Amino acid sequence: MESEVTEGAVQRGMTTSKSEEQTPLMKGAKKSGLATVDFKNLKGNRRDVHLIALLTLITLGDAVEIYLPGVITQAASTELKVSKTQEGLLGIILYLCLALSYFVLPAIKDKLGRKVTLLSSLYISIVATVICSLVPNFWTLLTSRALLGLCIGLNMAMVGVYFVENISTDDMYNAGKLSGMFGFTLGGGWVAILGYLLLGRIGWRYFIVCTSVPIFLVPIFILHFVLTDTPGSEGRVGLQSALEQEVIKVKGFWGRLIKGSVANFINTLQGWGSILLIPALLNVFENKESKLTMDQELLILALLYGVAKLIGRILGIFLLKYVSFRILQPLLSVIIASCYLTLIFLDHSLVVTVVAMGICNMCFCITRCELTLMEFDKHYFGTERIILGAGVMSGCAMMGAAVGAIVASFLSSHQAVMVTFVLSCIQVVTFCFITER
Repeated sequence: MESEVTEGAVQRGMTTSKSEEQTPLMKGAKKSGLATVDFKNLKGNRRDVHLIALLTLITLGDAVEIYLPGVITQAASTELKVSKTQEGLLGIILYLCLALSYFVLPAIKDKLGRKVTLLSSLYISIVATVICSLVPNFWTLLTSRALLGLCIGLNMAMVGVYFVENISTDDMYNAGKLSGMFGFTLGGGWVAILGYLLLGRIGWRYFIVCTSVPIFLVPIFILHFVLTDTPGSEGRVGLQSALEQEVIKVKGFWGRLIKGSVANFINTLQGWGSILLIPALLNVFENKESKLTMDQELLILALLYGVAKLIGRILGIFLLKYVSFRILQPLLSVIIASCYLTLIFLDHSLVVTVVAMGICNMCFCITRCELTLMEFDKHYFGTERIILGAGVMSGCAMMGAAVGAIVASFLSSHQAVMVTFVLSCIQVVTFCFITER
């Protein structure tokens, strides 16, 4: 993650009021700014509202593209008559290029500027999708997904930079961050619901145009015609001055970094890997006598991608406020590991599969909220090395997403579940050793 994002997020590190009385369950918990946003008394200007809308819509569109492989890969592979290896490549290429984009970003962000980089990535995303729709074959689809992966990575990083540099107050920052989180969650549900309504009727070629393209058109309009003034950080002068006067040093930085990076890697492997793992698990039941129809499968995906993760986001906001990290995160990790262990022995049951993956997705989203805040917590990394800490943790998260996609695409569903179970057990140990939160 870029230093601009981190520097803005440092000032918004989580703090615990000394005067607040804590129960044993809350002891050690940090009050998240996301959980304490006072929407009734938010103070901002029209520009802040436009920035929040920009962040939310781009995040929503990025989520649609990230979840899209789980919806269309099987249908596209069947129509194009590709091999199993080619189908796996179609599934993972977006996540690999998304991780690669974090290495490309430093080379272009300063040359092109924030707004130009954002606009370029949005335009390329739309053009690549339309070309793939008009010339449907394996190579155009693979190239399209690769370009979209690069563009989504640029979008995700750059919109955060642009947002942090221009938002005026901490409260509006927290409100925008919260809105972006829900936008990402709704994106996963949106593409599955849209698939349920349209995929079987119009085919995957036209379906991909109907997903993120309409969403990305609105941010393009906002960047061209609404946010027309030169980016600046006028509202952050006082905050930046306060930050420069505050110095927080922590002991054991490298140990904290290793533990946080391992936790981030496994968490995204669990969550983003499930985007392709869930269809693979459902495919097992399609090959049985009680075959699932496409509509039934897409309805299940809508429940698991959208509803389960939305519930997880909502629970996460409040649980992070009231329950200690040392109690909540190991417990969530045990629940996830138990769900995968259940799938190993009871993978013949559709109900068990849906319930287990639903619980996993809810727990993933709760932990994701915590780790997102942890990346930018000045009390965890200290003010001197928070840029390094946030960058490494974010990079490990993207690598986890790519590895999760590879595991789900090239291993059998049973093998993928076993690998994820082992890593989930490691996650339990990792969270038990994170005693600094």
